[in-house]
Amino acid sequence: MRKIKTLCDGILAVLIAGFVASPAFAGGKSLACYQQRHQPAVYQTVHENVVVRPAGVVHETIPARYGQVTERVLIEPARVIARHIPAVTRTVHQKVMVRPKSIGWEWRHIKGVKTLCKVVHPAQYATQARTIVVHPARTVHERVPARYAHQTRTVVIEPARTVKRHVPAVVRTVARQVEVRPASSGWVQVSGHARCN
Repeated sequence: MRKIKTLCDGILAVLIAGFVASPAFAGGKSLACYQQRHQPAVYQTVHENVVVRPAGVVHETIPARYGQVTERVLIEPARVIARHIPAVTRTVHQKVMVRPKSIGWEWRHIKGVKTLCKVVHPAQYATQARTIVVHPARTVHERVPARYAHQTRTVVIEPARTVKRHVPAVVRTVARQVEVRPASSGWVQVSGHARCN
């Protein structure tokens, strides 16, 4: 419809220009007067949301967490050992009879005469040293307790893992000019005879 109106305005403009330029009509009585009018285009600012970055999913790797743990560890287990204890001895001195009391015969000279006499031989004693056992040798079993120590080591408190994080879209509002009505040009009739003279 707008194209038809523009076409009609153009034809009217050509006809009017021809009539005005024609010498035959110069200085004649005006029946109708027209003026050319230009209407600029009309623009309007509109705001619209533009997606700067679309929504997505990001996979993040969270590293493992480590810590120190101190624990009691066995260094040497308990055991039983056999220990030999030698005998305890002591040296004692004792008077012992070397020869018992006895009766025997022996020759003697009495007043120059050889005489056989019966005599008593007393017992003979001597001191002898001997070793006696105070405590006999023996074997005892001893229990050796286990030995422990504290050891520190590194352990994993929380293993590494991958988590999924949703990233929302980034939207920005932008303003732009849009043409509401385009520029137009046409002839408009001037009302009243006074404007035509």
